Amino acid sequence: MLKIRQLKKSDIIPVCNLIIETYKKYNHKKSSPKMLKSYLDTYSPKSNGLEKLFAYFKKSPLQYVALDKQKIIGVVRGRPERLVNLYINGQYHRQNIGRQLLAKFEKEVKKRGGKIIRIRSSIFAVPFYQKQGYKKTTGTRKIKDLVFQPMIKKL
Repeated sequence: MLKIRQLKKSDIIPVCNLIIETYKKYNHKKSSPKMLKSYLDTYSPKSNGLEKLFAYFKKSPLQYVALDKQKIIGVVRGRPERLVNLYINGQYHRQNIGRQLLAKFEKEVKKRGGKIIRIRSSIFAVPFYQKQGYKKTTGTRKIKDLVFQPMIKKL
């Protein structure tokens, strides 16, 4: 049974591992080797340690995890105007987990008075976000060799 709850400090390491593994599997083709290493190092428990990662995650006040029993299988985090991360374990793709996490995030944004949500979607995730009502705002962009698609949704 799927459960969605706020992220806890004790979730940081498994969430970082989920982000690293998912990014390597689904997004690595759109990144240079240097960018891939830099992005993955951001979430590396070995490179940063729990306290530094926890401080990094606290910059995004909206943070939720999806659990299957006690296993973290998804994470969404961001601020009222911007979605920062949405990752789902690949074994759980196409099971509406991403949709449920995104709905939780959007509901909390609305509660805080947010009117829009902006994202920098990976190219892999664009079709998912389009199905959830997000629209491309420009063509693809590139920052530090990371290719992404800017998108927006009006709430």
